[in-house]
Amino acid sequence: MIDLHDPTLKERLRRRTPEGRYEIGEIELVLNIRALHVQGDTEGAHMLSEVLLERCGPEFQRHTWGLRHRPDLREEAMANMSEHLLREAMDPKEVFITQNFIHYVRCLCVDEFNRVLRQEGLRYSRDDEGRPVGRPHHVPRALMESLQATPVDDEAPPSADVADPEDQYEHLHAAEESQRILTFLSDPLDRKIMLLRAIEEMKWDDIAAICQRTERTVRLRYERARGYLRDCIMRERAAYVRSEPQL
Repeated sequence: MIDLHDPTLKERLRRRTPEGRYEIGEIELVLNIRALHVQGDTEGAHMLSEVLLERCGPEFQRHTWGLRHRPDLREEAMANMSEHLLREAMDPKEVFITQNFIHYVRCLCVDEFNRVLRQEGLRYSRDDEGRPVGRPHHVPRALMESLQATPVDDEAPPSADVADPEDQYEHLHAAEESQRILTFLSDPLDRKIMLLRAIEEMKWDDIAAICQRTERTVRLRYERARGYLRDCIMRERAAYVRSEPQL
């Protein structure tokens, strides 16, 4: 167990062995983060989590270099990598991270990078020489023309009369349902964080500034609130199914 009160701890966390490895390895950090989380020592867990993120930073940057022409997407991808890493670092059921940390991080980075490409319609099939071929695997939402009717006096060309894979009329009523779901959260700060991130799609640092909390605290509260809301929705859905009359 890492002694958080050791005055030489910060130096030891930076110190490397003659082979180039850290004296306190990443797997040891993960195990201690989990132990501190169980003990309720959130401050200590946050401190070690920041060290873990700092060490993984260069790997995150390297795997997102292909998005350098889109700084916004690159920043989002790295933020999601950090979020994913911290979530599984505190999950005792995730064992791969404690077996081969380097390979785990690389797989995480590749998965998140590919997810961003699919989301933005930038992922293509490639030939034997690595050149993109065919059409992208997904059409980005930004390129999908809205199905809302164009006003009669509008000089813009009429919208396309085509089927949209995502019913845009349904989205017109989504805001009201989102507000209802947020009422499941009893803590006003959790509701605020969830609203700013999930609905307003604000960046983590901006949310932290608005809520006057650290970015790490905001991320952790968001993950906890999201899990709670997921459970509430599943219970509500199960209750609805049970209440339906049987034919």
